[in-house]
Amino acid sequence: MTPDFRIEVDGSQDATAAIRDRLLQLSVTDEAGEQSDSAEIRIDDRGGAVALPRKGSRLSISLGWLDGKMTPAGEFTVDETALEGPPDTLVIRARGADMRSSLKSRKSRSWSDVSLGELVAGIASEHGLEGRVGESLRAVRIPHLDQTEESDLHLLTRVARDYDAIAKPASGKLLLVPRGEASSATGRRMPAVEIEPADASRWRASLADRGDYSAVTARWRDAEAAGSVTEEAGSGEPVYALRRLYPSSGEARDAARAKLRELLRGTGRLAITLEPGKPEIAAEAELLLKGFRDGLEGRWICTRAVHRIGDGGYSTSVTAELPTA
Repeated sequence: MTPDFRIEVDGSQDATAAIRDRLLQLSVTDEAGEQSDSAEIRIDDRGGAVALPRKGSRLSISLGWLDGKMTPAGEFTVDETALEGPPDTLVIRARGADMRSSLKSRKSRSWSDVSLGELVAGIASEHGLEGRVGESLRAVRIPHLDQTEESDLHLLTRVARDYDAIAKPASGKLLLVPRGEASSATGRRMPAVEIEPADASRWRASLADRGDYSAVTARWRDAEAAGSVTEEAGSGEPVYALRRLYPSSGEARDAARAKLRELLRGTGRLAITLEPGKPEIAAEAELLLKGFRDGLEGRWICTRAVHRIGDGGYSTSVTAELPTA
């Protein structure tokens, strides 16, 4: 199979033909959580025939196969253009199109008796995005939440951490979805991607029988008791104690459960390179390894995917972790 790509500029100009015979390497990195997705395009700049893109241009990138299906890899905003030589090379670097500066602007305000669905919808509308919240999180209510000299993105990242979720702007949407539930940028569940030994050029895995901690505790402020009360998730020793003092029993309990799930995920980590690549793999995608030895075979959740097209063909480098269930 011959790898192929498509690059559109600002939603209308197809730049694919202009750079097809000059492409040295195209790489797209898809990250889980609040990390910004990114893309880099390296072009043979002989004769300076390729126009320099302006900073802020929007790139829509798709990956796939010649005379076959193309899979959208994301939308990106040109962040930097660099020139190198010899040989003359044009390097275009771009970041996830929805990591807009307004999401990173600090502000101070408070939220009272708000559901996660309402919180995300409210923030999303302020930035011209559509809020999408996982079904299991949508109705969860927060009695009180202070935002003090904190950006909206940081606030949502902090809230997501308490519920073992990810908060991320992507493709015109602001997502808050449970970590490891394999959700796409639309908030819908992505199909599992099967991987067999013949698909992999190299892989490395680290496995542990159990995490370092068996339980997690979190404290909350009890006004009636004029002190703090401890909630616990899991049982046994050793115990991981969260330092933050939570405003309610429910928030402390949710935070303890989320942290325990995070610690349990650390029991298995996988790095695997697929040749040829698989354009359908994205961060949070479920991977199903088949034909591997016991301990490696089974379900994994992608935490990072790097797609590369160049002289060496098409490869996908994946890092993944074991799900908690």
